[in-house]
Amino acid sequence: MRALLRAALLTLAVVPAAACASAPPKPVSVYLTLGSRQCQDGGRTLAEVQKVLRDAGVQVLASGCGTDGMAYPAVCGAPDGRIAIIDVPESQLEAARKLGFSLLSERPRAQRMAC
Repeated sequence: MRALLRAALLTLAVVPAAACASAPPKPVSVYLTLGSRQCQDGGRTLAEVQKVLRDAGVQVLASGCGTDGMAYPAVCGAPDGRIAIIDVPESQLEAARKLGFSLLSERPRAQRMAC
């Protein structure tokens, strides 16, 4: 009986820990300008931005494109406001910031859009 009780208590202690370990990471959205300009080809691609994070050991949970929500004059060669939006684990936010990424929530007018 005592061995059975001990096994039951051990199981109860291990199950919650295992559940926490398998929980998905809490995502946070960060962005980086693509560096593209009006009337011109160029700038970074979404794949290149993802590679910067992955090469630094930052996990990419999801990704897409968007605009930074800023107004730019309609002039060839001026920035076009296109950004890469990447979801990373909240625990890796500081590593992403060190690579030049910023929190998407700091740009309240930013919008997601198709790449």
